[in-house]
Amino acid sequence: MILTTKRNVFFVKGVPTTEFKPLDAQITELALNSAVRGVSPAVRWEAIADEWHLIAFDYVDGRHADLSPGSADLRTVAHLLKRAQACRPPQAYRVPALAERYRPVLRPGDAEALAGMALLHTDTNPHNLLIADRCGYLIDWAMPALGPSWVDPAQTAVRLMEADCPPGDARAWLAGFPDWERAPREARERFVDVVCRDWTARVGEKLAEPSNARFRSLLPPPDA
Repeated sequence: MILTTKRNVFFVKGVPTTEFKPLDAQITELALNSAVRGVSPAVRWEAIADEWHLIAFDYVDGRHADLSPGSADLRTVAHLLKRAQACRPPQAYRVPALAERYRPVLRPGDAEALAGMALLHTDTNPHNLLIADRCGYLIDWAMPALGPSWVDPAQTAVRLMEADCPPGDARAWLAGFPDWERAPREARERFVDVVCRDWTARVGEKLAEPSNARFRSLLPPPDA
């Protein structure tokens, strides 16, 4: 909801205080805001009214990112994610390790491959990428994790493929992130395998295959 006052314009999000999962997600977003203000709109106030939890952000007059082939937004999104890599976890809030999310499907060595201290967004779909005056904003920090700094760019490259970018073009875009290029191939392979096993466990092999194929496309053949 957009709220206009005499002096300011806010984007207000609200969830019922009785719905614990959405409320927990919103409280998480609130707790992280001070750490991500360089890439996300700032929270200006919080309120509870009529059993609703409300938080108000600076309003951004933007649009969702276009991740299709040839879009000018691809450069903006890359710059945004590189800026996001400079964000640090807040000291007063425990951000879970990425490996915790995938605990049911982990195999020996997977947790070590997913270890890292970078603050990850983990849901960089186009609806969470706002473009305004060629400046990017990464919104909805409700699913943060700590892990390798290359995870958000890798997941975003998959989103490029969802928007019809050929795998080679998505890999070329991802190659602009030095941390991904420097990461051991085994770590990247384990990340892809974990994500694929998790999605297969959630929706079944047949429904998971299109997404899993895109994740596998992040890495060229070993002899390429």
